[in-house]
Amino acid sequence: MYGAGAEYALHSLLILATRPEPVSVRDLATYQQIPERFLAKIFTRLKKAKIVRGLEGIAGGFALARPAGQIPVMEVLAAVDPGRTLFACAEIRSQCALFGTTAPGWATAGTCRIHAFMLDAEQVLQNFLASKTVADLVCEFEHKAPKKFIQETGAWFQERKDARSRKASPHGMAPGLNVDPT
Repeated sequence: MYGAGAEYALHSLLILATRPEPVSVRDLATYQQIPERFLAKIFTRLKKAKIVRGLEGIAGGFALARPAGQIPVMEVLAAVDPGRTLFACAEIRSQCALFGTTAPGWATAGTCRIHAFMLDAEQVLQNFLASKTVADLVCEFEHKAPKKFIQETGAWFQERKDARSRKASPHGMAPGLNVDPT
């Protein structure tokens, strides 16, 4: 099964898809109340997979590298949890008490039928996840969340960004307003 990293990545990408400007990992972690260090590692993988792009500077952060409708959910999961499978066959078919020390050939010949069944199920899931995009997640979220919550979320991220800008500019003034009146 996919772990917390997959969940953190998808929730974070959902936020990036609804924001017009880059968002810092620190703000994403604080907003979602998740570990910043872990999220930073996830974003390193997402950047390497060209799902997000990093922008430097006080107004920097991360943004989607391409439109949300062009980012399949399966691609995100593969970037965050590469090689993850739903089922790990332990080949217990050769360990029956009736077999003694050596299992007969019929018991271990070919692919384990349970393993084959689970591989088929996993392929169906992967195809489904490949058919859905981050934009699909945004659409689902926007149908569920009240408009007021979406507006409050936007305001929350904007306030965090504005606070960083005020801290970075001389005399705590907004950028561009630090003109000496004399």
